[in-house]
Amino acid sequence: MADSLQPWNEADLPALLTLTQAREGHGHYRNRHGDVNLNGRSFGGQSLGQALMAASMSAPPDREATAMQFMFLQGSVPDQPIDFEVTPLQDGKRFTSRHVRGTQGSRSLFDAQVTFALPLDAPEHQVAIQALESNPDDVPPLPDASLPWESRLKRLGGYSLREKACIDFRVPDMESQVAPDTATLRLRYWLKARHPLPATQGMHAAAFAYMSDWWLNFSSLGSHVRDLDSDRRLYVASLNHCIWFHRPFAADDWLHFDSHSPCAVAGRGLSIGSVHDRHGVLVASVTQDCLMGYA
Repeated sequence: MADSLQPWNEADLPALLTLTQAREGHGHYRNRHGDVNLNGRSFGGQSLGQALMAASMSAPPDREATAMQFMFLQGSVPDQPIDFEVTPLQDGKRFTSRHVRGTQGSRSLFDAQVTFALPLDAPEHQVAIQALESNPDDVPPLPDASLPWESRLKRLGGYSLREKACIDFRVPDMESQVAPDTATLRLRYWLKARHPLPATQGMHAAAFAYMSDWWLNFSSLGSHVRDLDSDRRLYVASLNHCIWFHRPFAADDWLHFDSHSPCAVAGRGLSIGSVHDRHGVLVASVTQDCLMGYA
């Protein structure tokens, strides 16, 4: 099998998430494309989405993803393929669990566990929320021209307001939420895949996993930009990432992320997000522990 990746049309999210079976046989997969971030490493969402896709390829098609626990171990090189090894952990009456290990040669990149389940007839509840504070159709996209304070965001390990071609990203009240002198420990934003996705829950779950790494940890980082001068930066990297899928959803329709950071200490910042659809239905919860140390 070729040891190089194919060029990726950065607007084609399904292509990025589609894996091929490796020569080792069933349970072994390899990515076809890579997604480089501003630090020259693979975007963390690539590993999240592709790992979930690998797990779903070995799970029964009638069972939807319910949770993923993911540990980043080393940064992956974006122009080299990742090998995904999927091991069955559970195949029960209602639950299926898979372990996914990602490697590049002798380097272990990540370790993940993904659970799938059949829906049950059971009690339901959701904490009541007020009406969502914005309508995504009324929120402008990221600006084409640089904002006066935008260059200061680059002190956060390469954060910028440039869009990803495969994600539609909208931030209400950009000045009050993201500008270095007004950012708080909370960030609210809208996300969706920019183009329609294949109508399979596996693809929508993988696309969500990919997008869930986009700006989630800004709630841990944004309020600290004001304390950084031109000679001081934060080195930022994802450490642990968890997703709980509560209800079916469409990742190519608007999803509202409400992220807050209860704590940052000793070089690690925790961000917790609640994800609702445009009707206010809670569809997923996400957490991320990120490295945030002075560089």
